[in-house]
Amino acid sequence: MSGAAVAPAAPAIDFAAGLERVMDDRALFLRVLGRFAGDYRDLAARLHAALDAGDSELAHRIAHTLKGAAGMIEAKRLRQLALDVELAMRAGHAAPLALIAALDEELARVLEEVDALLATPETPAPAPAIPPSARDDLARLRDMLDIGDGRAPDLAAQLRPRLLASMGSEKVAAFDAAIRRFDFENALTLLEQAARR
Repeated sequence: MSGAAVAPAAPAIDFAAGLERVMDDRALFLRVLGRFAGDYRDLAARLHAALDAGDSELAHRIAHTLKGAAGMIEAKRLRQLALDVELAMRAGHAAPLALIAALDEELARVLEEVDALLATPETPAPAPAIPPSARDDLARLRDMLDIGDGRAPDLAAQLRPRLLASMGSEKVAAFDAAIRRFDFENALTLLEQAARR
């Protein structure tokens, strides 16, 4: 039975809320969606491989990362299912097969919507990973990280949507973790790697 036959009627992505999250920058939100599709197209296979191998730590990490990425694109049901899987694994239990199946189905539904949104004629041509308007702010963030300025986390939070579009959700998760630990050197390395791409 196909996922489409039993999918909930509501859209998998709250596009209006996603636009609001990036200050109504449609081109930026579409780039975030494209990045999500690239990063998570094979997630179901990776999650099943981790579960089949008995690697609960990896499975937990995959679910945790998906939860954050789904939240960023306002895929609310997918975020909740990823959270449920994460909580089950954190408690030391195997996630129920029905929950994993629901996660697989919802991820497929989200990816189908992302593909449809990216294929619409009004989708603009891909923009540079770092728009010119953001270059000054990103340069300032690099300088702040380089000198260990304690205001760097606040600026990083403001620039998060643009960082997500240029770095991808997994790199941004590592960047966020480094910022939380005040490991500005590692955060700077991740930022510079993205700028070179």
